[in-house]
Amino acid sequence: MNRIEQIALMATYNQWMNRKVYDAAAQLSDAQVRLDRQAFFGSILGTLNHLALGDTVWLKRFAQHPTGFTALVPLETIAQPGDLKQLAFVDLDALAARRVWLDQLILDWAGTLREPDLDQQLH
Repeated sequence: MNRIEQIALMATYNQWMNRKVYDAAAQLSDAQVRLDRQAFFGSILGTLNHLALGDTVWLKRFAQHPTGFTALVPLETIAQPGDLKQLAFVDLDALAARRVWLDQLILDWAGTLREPDLDQQLH
């Protein structure tokens, strides 16, 4: 399996696993999702926010790649997260919608990658 195929496989796996995580979280009450579980990001909601914000930061970095990936142009309307611990989404439904959008963006971007793109350094 070449690097492009591996990235596509990881993007597909990422989407599948995120669906499973969000389906499981949707079975919990709002109070359970917000409950401080003494984890690094506090609650389940805090942890899921962190993951979405982290993906946003990385995708915005990849959007600066010299190739100019058109699949990442929609990120221009999204602000750069200032703090990866912030609750950018205060309810699971809004966060889940962003997660679906991000996962599709990752899949779309992965589908545009070419081998030479992977050999360029980002700063």
